[in-house]
Amino acid sequence: MWNSLEIAKLIVAGTIPVAVAVMAYVLNRALKRAENRQWFSQKLVEKRIALLSEALPDLNDLYCYFAWVGRWKELSPPEVLLRKRRLDQLFHANSPFFSPEARTAYEAFFDVLFETFVQPGKSARLRTGPTSQHGSRKTTFADGWESGWNDMFAVEEKRTSPDVVKHRYQALIAVLGSEVGA
Repeated sequence: MWNSLEIAKLIVAGTIPVAVAVMAYVLNRALKRAENRQWFSQKLVEKRIALLSEALPDLNDLYCYFAWVGRWKELSPPEVLLRKRRLDQLFHANSPFFSPEARTAYEAFFDVLFETFVQPGKSARLRTGPTSQHGSRKTTFADGWESGWNDMFAVEEKRTSPDVVKHRYQALIAVLGSEVGA
């Protein structure tokens, strides 16, 4: 004969394995989600490293040109604009792989380097000059200066000081480094 105590014991004995199975299933799903997030984060960092490996040399060249340090004497204004276009394509085409902070730092750096949307059909102007206290681009450029390049520079009041360029560059590099955990 069954009494209510025996029935309760049977119910409890039957629900324990079910409860353990449900908990194991929930825990397994949570572990899978965590594993998937970790895999995705690793792949994202790998993609960012690949993009930065491509971008950093050009970013450094732009910094050097506008800050009048390093190899600024080796670059012509058209080469500087070529680097700008390459970097714009790389960053804008891959913007989903970067944080909003990285995109903001990138735009802030480029805003101090280039005067954009000057005139329809015209290239951006360089926010630096052909001469400064650091030297003359015209006399130090090894391959000879072309007179048309003079129009590629912004007027004096729209130029950026090398100190501002350095500050924005360091801010950009710091954000990009944090994107990959450096």
